[in-house]
Amino acid sequence: MCLVSNKGCVNLKPFVHQELESCGFFSKLFGSTPTENAWKELNNLFCDAKDLKSISKEDVKKALKKWGVKASEENEVQRASVYRKIADIIFTEALTEEEFNSKDLDYLGDILDMPEHLIKNSNKNSRTAAYLLRCNKILKGEEKLTIQEIHKLFGFDYEDTIAMRKQVFTGHFNLKFEDIAAKARFTPEDEAALQKDCENLDIPYEFKENIQTALDKYRNLWNVENTELLPLEDKDLPLDPGEKCYMVSNSGFCMNKTVEYEDNLMEYTRKFSIDEEVSFKGEKLANPMKKEDITSVEDIGAFLITDKRIIFFGKEKVFYCGMEEFTGSDFDGMNIVSYHTKENGDIMFKYPDESAEVIRIMFDRVLAQFNAK
Repeated sequence: MCLVSNKGCVNLKPFVHQELESCGFFSKLFGSTPTENAWKELNNLFCDAKDLKSISKEDVKKALKKWGVKASEENEVQRASVYRKIADIIFTEALTEEEFNSKDLDYLGDILDMPEHLIKNSNKNSRTAAYLLRCNKILKGEEKLTIQEIHKLFGFDYEDTIAMRKQVFTGHFNLKFEDIAAKARFTPEDEAALQKDCENLDIPYEFKENIQTALDKYRNLWNVENTELLPLEDKDLPLDPGEKCYMVSNSGFCMNKTVEYEDNLMEYTRKFSIDEEVSFKGEKLANPMKKEDITSVEDIGAFLITDKRIIFFGKEKVFYCGMEEFTGSDFDGMNIVSYHTKENGDIMFKYPDESAEVIRIMFDRVLAQFNAK
């Protein structure tokens, strides 16, 4: 996209020809005309012109006067809209200070009969919009200038615009994060690309705490799936000679239970209806009993995954099971992992929320490595 035409004047590509509204019977009868046609006529004047300098102040007046309109405070918004279309092009595409400070805007303001305050306000808004657009183009790899060169061109410094650059990056990152969250993985390539984006926009690589927590989780999941399995170097772990430990975590040993409890809801409804199963004991109503299946934590302690087995050191019991006994595992999506054995059903452990899925993946990798031997 070139900034200027062959004659050295800013091109008029933002303008697209518009159809004028036809005048109805009553409009012709009473000599009134649709005011909107004045601005469509002006738009078409710019659309059909070879370049900006081929349009005179008189041409603009004639186009508006044809539909009963003249420049006034009442139509400053419409004239500013025409001005902004060209200002946006200049500020968005300028590569040199000469192009950026083009006299074309002075000429345009004059032929549109725009007051100084309106020109100043339009330029300010256009520069801001163009700056945001060019920052977005940097992230897309479409901008020809660096952020430092753009700062120099716009006369902005680092502190002037850091909030705007962060705003642009946030919008860009939100789209990236949707993909990261969907696959629940944060790869080194993903991170390197985001770091490069921040570098290109000259902003710090930082995120809100909740976002950073999510990225850390997704990074850990990718690492535990893809990096080399390396044993821990802690020499104080209670292992057999030659046994290697790959994971240690706090955990709770779980069991599925059926619990029975009194339905206290009857306490609130007995004045209105009495179920036939409810009986009197003295002067008090006995509520019906209900049963519910729950997963109960029976013991808490340390959980280890080694190349030979899993081990649980609890407050009340010590438990271990060899890798040859397992067929796989399942994760409940929250904090419980079920380990499937060949003959003794499932063994369940509850972990800290941020660790559960990592531990499940680590177990599956160690089990696969054990079975491959």
